[in-house]
Amino acid sequence: MQFKLTGCKWLSPDGVRDDPLYIDNRTGRIIERNPKAHDIRLEGVMLLPGLINAHDHLELNHFPRTKYRDVYPNAHVWGEDVSARLGEEPFKSLQAYPLWERCLIGGLKNILSGVTTAVHHNPYHRPLHKNWFPLDVLKNYGWAHSLHFDTPEHIKKAHRDSAPHPFMMHLAEGTDESAQAEFKQLEALGLVDERLVIIHSVGLTEADTKTAIDRGASLVWCPSTNDYLLDATVNVQQWYEARRLMLGSDSRLTADGDLLDELRAAHATGQLPADALWHLISDFPAQCLGLQDVGTLAVGNRANIIGIPLTDDPFETLVNLQRSDLLFVMRRGRVVICDPELDFPQDGYSPVKLDGRAKMMVARLVKRLKRMSLEEPGLSLI
Repeated sequence: MQFKLTGCKWLSPDGVRDDPLYIDNRTGRIIERNPKAHDIRLEGVMLLPGLINAHDHLELNHFPRTKYRDVYPNAHVWGEDVSARLGEEPFKSLQAYPLWERCLIGGLKNILSGVTTAVHHNPYHRPLHKNWFPLDVLKNYGWAHSLHFDTPEHIKKAHRDSAPHPFMMHLAEGTDESAQAEFKQLEALGLVDERLVIIHSVGLTEADTKTAIDRGASLVWCPSTNDYLLDATVNVQQWYEARRLMLGSDSRLTADGDLLDELRAAHATGQLPADALWHLISDFPAQCLGLQDVGTLAVGNRANIIGIPLTDDPFETLVNLQRSDLLFVMRRGRVVICDPELDFPQDGYSPVKLDGRAKMMVARLVKRLKRMSLEEPGLSLI
């Protein structure tokens, strides 16, 4: 079916428009004008591209937020603290759930917050590419955890084997000398290049930052994790000016919650205004990660779209939005969840509640959720 979204405004690469936006939900793409398309009226709605989350560990979002010290000098110490307790509760039981359930909780966390594309920092688990998984997950990438938990040989091989795709790893995640030394170690391995996506990097010096940017590397900023573990975060201005900056939610093991929570945390730092932060979850990650058809609403791109209340400033609205305030989330031309009052066809949808607010969710997903033992906090199946 082809349909047009009318009565709303939408953010194009050239600015805000109020003409209809045309969708083909068979191909999942935005299309050229078609006068025969079915009309869906969306008064009082602003359409934005589905959000891009540049860093998550999708199978860890059922874990509680955890630390054992007020402030850590670096994340390696935190990692060792947690690793030493994985055989204890609650981690022992939480690790025993089926992988598909653990991954799906991460998928739900993201799609319910308007994320339609996510970057998973761990192996590309089989559930992530099943047709029932609710969002798009970056498929072509290389990764290592960090210099502390991986050997130089492993990191070099992972980098080499993943060419020409993005290669991501945690780096300089701390405020002590150990964290500050990591960039030079990675540079000595010959891995600071245009494929490199570094995560956290609170310990980078100004000189290291300049070198990384000059060589085309990108940074994923996760301010709520940084604040929780390190009581510090990275200075992102140079990265933003180079258009090499992305925002990542991290997992609930260390972060505030979802990408909307992370957007608020980033805004609270005062480093970038709301309209600048928008680029960190849309066109910048699309560019840095080689995603050619997401991040903007343009003909030929995936119809990954969110609807938010129409205001004079959509960016300020977004940084103050709770996930239940999202009017709808569409992935590849098909609505995943929406307010029941909207003009979308409701055949094939089931009622749910999200943080106490009535919603309609695609029935195939609800059916799978009813098979799970794990539950997404705040989501009630009716």
